[in-house]
Amino acid sequence: MKIQIISIISIVLFFSCKPSTPLQESNYTVNVKAEGVYNGLRGYLVKLDRVNSRVLTDTAIVYNGAFTFKGKSNGTEMRGLIIDGLNGQVPFVLEPGEIEIEVFKDSLNTSTISGTKNNSVFNAYKRLTLQKQDDIKAIRVAIYDAKGNPALIKSLQQKGDSLRKDFKLYGFKFIENHSNAEFSLLMLNELTRRNNFDYELATEAFESIDAALKTKNKTNQDISYKIGQKLQNNPNKNKITIGVKAPDFSAPNPEGKVITLSEIKGKVIIVDFWASWCKPCRMENPNLVKLYDTYHSKGLEIISVSLDGETQKEAWIKAIEKDQLNWFNVSNLKSWQDPIARTYGINSIPATFILDETGTVIAERLRGAELEVKIKALLD
Repeated sequence: MKIQIISIISIVLFFSCKPSTPLQESNYTVNVKAEGVYNGLRGYLVKLDRVNSRVLTDTAIVYNGAFTFKGKSNGTEMRGLIIDGLNGQVPFVLEPGEIEIEVFKDSLNTSTISGTKNNSVFNAYKRLTLQKQDDIKAIRVAIYDAKGNPALIKSLQQKGDSLRKDFKLYGFKFIENHSNAEFSLLMLNELTRRNNFDYELATEAFESIDAALKTKNKTNQDISYKIGQKLQNNPNKNKITIGVKAPDFSAPNPEGKVITLSEIKGKVIIVDFWASWCKPCRMENPNLVKLYDTYHSKGLEIISVSLDGETQKEAWIKAIEKDQLNWFNVSNLKSWQDPIARTYGINSIPATFILDETGTVIAERLRGAELEVKIKALLD
């Protein structure tokens, strides 16, 4: 589908110029059943503000394993339910109507929410998300168990690539399939908060949402305006995906020598984003070391870009030495503001991009056994 830039700008202008719709207040009731939670403890409703800090919006006291929130809603918004003494929170959609939440104190993520349209849509989204995540995990296990069977590994890897591609599209496609649900507007607002959101998919999803829903009330107008602004101003419009030329970059190594990606020659190059303070990165490093030791003589090169900060140079150098990262290592020591990471749309680490000898991206976000299988297929 073609991106219609003009329509985005028109929407932004519409919401910025249109007079605010008067608040339409409606009652909500949130009944919480919390068996096993002691009397006198408190439950809280919280939301995230513009800088992702929790803001308390309501509170209630547990009595006989239950408590209730009542109030007036100006629209549909995401909320989190937290309870004294319990880890985590229960996300749900706060909207006019009666909402039922059953809390399982030993496993908050299995708590159930029912009673209103948008919570039903949210439940459907969660069920499908878990199913897709389980399918991807099952493929990873199968690939690991299939060592010594190249044909099966190749088939499983292709299936895994397809599942990951589908999962990447899933959130946006879900929005398009539920274009008349305010939860879709809320979810798109969350998806576009991420540093490397897919500009094209987000635009198509936004245009699919019912126009009447976007203007239904001031809350929806505000959310739609924010989404339109992010689409208009998104710096990652030209996304880095498989088949595109990897952006060139230069950065200093620990000795201060500037290393340039395009000057690294290899049949396969791994661009690895990590940091000394990142535990999953440090756990992944032995896998990279094994790959490098095995395939460097066959044409494998690695350049690791650290997201350590300016006060962490010593920790970065020590981590390189301890983990034996005997390849190209660079860092601007700017943490998440690193210009290379921003160019590549990095919002979580570890993250890898696999390049061929022409500098074209041929795979991304592979780790562990999947990365090993890919490099083996390319260089053996």
